[in-house]
Amino acid sequence: MRRADGNTADQTNERLRKELTALQARLTQLERLESEHGQAEAKFRGLLEAAPDAIAIVDGTGRIVLVNAQTEALFGYGRDELIGRPVELLVPERFRNAHIGHRSAYASAPRTRPMGQCLDLLGRRKDGTEVPIEVSLSPMTMGDEVLTISTLRDITERKRTEEELRVQKRALEDKVREMDDFMHVVSHDLKEPLRGIEAFAGFLLEDYGPSLDGDGKRYVNFLKQAAVRMRDLIHDLLTLASISRKGPTTQTVDLNRILAQAQRDLEYTIQQKHAEIRVVSTLPTVVCDPTQIGEVFNNLISNAVKFNTRPHPVIEIASRKEGDAHVISVADNGIGIDPRYMERIFGLFERLHPQEEFEGTGAGLAICKKVVEGGGGRIWVTSQPGEGSTFSFTIPKRREESSTAEQLPAGGGNVEGRNAS
Repeated sequence: MRRADGNTADQTNERLRKELTALQARLTQLERLESEHGQAEAKFRGLLEAAPDAIAIVDGTGRIVLVNAQTEALFGYGRDELIGRPVELLVPERFRNAHIGHRSAYASAPRTRPMGQCLDLLGRRKDGTEVPIEVSLSPMTMGDEVLTISTLRDITERKRTEEELRVQKRALEDKVREMDDFMHVVSHDLKEPLRGIEAFAGFLLEDYGPSLDGDGKRYVNFLKQAAVRMRDLIHDLLTLASISRKGPTTQTVDLNRILAQAQRDLEYTIQQKHAEIRVVSTLPTVVCDPTQIGEVFNNLISNAVKFNTRPHPVIEIASRKEGDAHVISVADNGIGIDPRYMERIFGLFERLHPQEEFEGTGAGLAICKKVVEGGGGRIWVTSQPGEGSTFSFTIPKRREESSTAEQLPAGGGNVEGRNAS
């Protein structure tokens, strides 16, 4: 019996030791979990306090359960004044009833709603003043409860900046209207007397030319040429200002028709210089501003004819595809350009030759650059003195372009003013 009782006691002691060891292990595990939980909570609170925006965590009943220091700073309440209070405390009184309805609707279908996906709102500070805020919402599940993390951003500075921009925009629009009025005056009130000067100078030469000596005729010619140059200068300035102010109005454009119109516009100049326009390849149909691209063709062809001292100027126009753009080139056999001046020539009123040698205002290539770059392209020139020049520009391909270009009759690009030699 004693031996049996001894065995029973030993077994009991062994079982108790095992249970104690298990309890100690469980206690160690609980202590570790509690430590990890404490560390996680401390990290969460650290992140919450480090956030640049105000954060308020709200339970399912709409009461605040946690806030950070930025919330205290933004609204002027202490933390103990906010915890357990309805979130409507931070909403202006006139909006509180509506806010309760919005909050209930969100609680029935919680979802993440980032900044910028809701209307700008107003928050109410402790002193009763209001502050414009932007709010984002995110649901967070804690056991059986769904909490809402509300991030509130003070957008006072943004609102102030937006208002300043609106004021500046209105002032700029006023200046644009003033510029439009000025351009109207320039277009009508200045061009009209210039036409009179040009016309009466012509009458002087026609009616009184025989009575004038050589110097007199030269002076009247200078007067007429100055009036013509001023008229052309005003036209180029108005064109450049119009491009800068209005920007492009894009549509699908057949460049063959634009080229044909440019040849009609320049028909007299082409015939006078015995020039030939050769269209090496059919031009594409593109999306661009037809009026502005017409200015590019007019200026490039006009320059190719003008800056050419050969008895038979030849201008070749071609196109090719290069990546996501169409490349249009206008090549001539003219006087060429020194490589040192290839960038300079695109500046406004830049001229490489005296007025008496080659006429012009020096604004044509500046207009071309403005149009091409305004449409997302680029323009450049390759040239050598005495060997002609090739001006090239790109027009980006766009999704709206027709899959098939509208074709002119055979040689359609050459039908107008092609060869007057």
